[in-house]
Amino acid sequence: MASDGDGSTDDDGTTDGDAASSRDGAPTDDAPASLPDETTSMVLTEDGALEPRTFAVPDVSEGGALLEVEMTSVCGTDVGIYGGESHFDTLPLVFGHEVVGRVVAGDDETLDRMGVSVGDRVVPEPYIPCYDCHYCQTGNYHMCEAERAYGVSIPASEPPHLWGGYGEYVYLAPNTKLHVVDEDVPAEAACLGTVVANGVRWILTKGDVDPGDGVAIVGPGAQGLASVVVADEAGADPIVLAGLSDDADRLELGTELGATDTVFVDEDGAADRVRAATGEEGPPVAVVTAPSGAALRLALDVVAPLGTVVLPGFPGEEVEIDADRLVHDEISLLGGRGQALEVERAMGIVERRGDDVASIISHVFPVREAETAIERQLPGEGFDPDIVHAALRPDG
Repeated sequence: MASDGDGSTDDDGTTDGDAASSRDGAPTDDAPASLPDETTSMVLTEDGALEPRTFAVPDVSEGGALLEVEMTSVCGTDVGIYGGESHFDTLPLVFGHEVVGRVVAGDDETLDRMGVSVGDRVVPEPYIPCYDCHYCQTGNYHMCEAERAYGVSIPASEPPHLWGGYGEYVYLAPNTKLHVVDEDVPAEAACLGTVVANGVRWILTKGDVDPGDGVAIVGPGAQGLASVVVADEAGADPIVLAGLSDDADRLELGTELGATDTVFVDEDGAADRVRAATGEEGPPVAVVTAPSGAALRLALDVVAPLGTVVLPGFPGEEVEIDADRLVHDEISLLGGRGQALEVERAMGIVERRGDDVASIISHVFPVREAETAIERQLPGEGFDPDIVHAALRPDG
């Protein structure tokens, strides 16, 4: 298999890149006796093509740490990039930015900085701060000018190559933010820790939801379902989850997670039903977790005067909206990217509601079948409507 200069194993069995001699800079009783010399990750080599490639397991004795992957969520971002939707030129790419695993190696300085030890079960945040730019220094490291995020924006051609969770190991850069997770939290819940953190950002930080506030969440994918859990934890009432008729199973799951009402958006009178469930004027907060212009228009239609619409989903298209209504009713339309400073709070929710969060993942595939997991979520003959959300386990 050709290396493309990315440290993968060539046909003759040799490995380019940074071969490791010492694997663990800080051995402890919890550390493995040794780590393998090589490891395999699934690599996106071009749009619509994932293939296994072998890399050297990096020596982290002088900087960084190594995570042994337990489970990785297949994010909608992965599905989109696989289908050709990305503004980053990062191929070849190891997907996987929603991960839980165990720290198996690291140098003392890095581990101290991260606040973890070898043997800890952790969730890494996707964004890697530089801590030098304006955004990092003002707490907005999710907008770091370096734009480095696991599984999204760092190519596998960059040493030490293991920049995503679609494999057995992930290299953890020294500035990575890690969160220790209890051993009794299901892996399916733990790997969604940063997804729940997105819900914390959109529902609480951006939406400023208080107990008793009504909330409409448009889009019952993993992000929307996690937002339902967060809204329920915050005491929001009512919580309306809206989706397509084809999303009936997801909407039913949403009611189990805390939604008080569900609405089919592709049936006549959807906006009226949202308003009927949340009060005559509509909910004070609406969160759009579906990447759709129609979803944004519905949210702007139903939100109450002086209300807030949070838009984290990229419609991927130009969207006409009623700007007059924004002005007349003083509606706040807020963009909302991923989590920043919300993950610690989210991990508390994950630990309290582990079984609920885990139920969002309906299918788990071995990582070697990552392409199947993605293909079954794309429109076409292979589409599987039963998949609410998928995750991957390392082969073994």
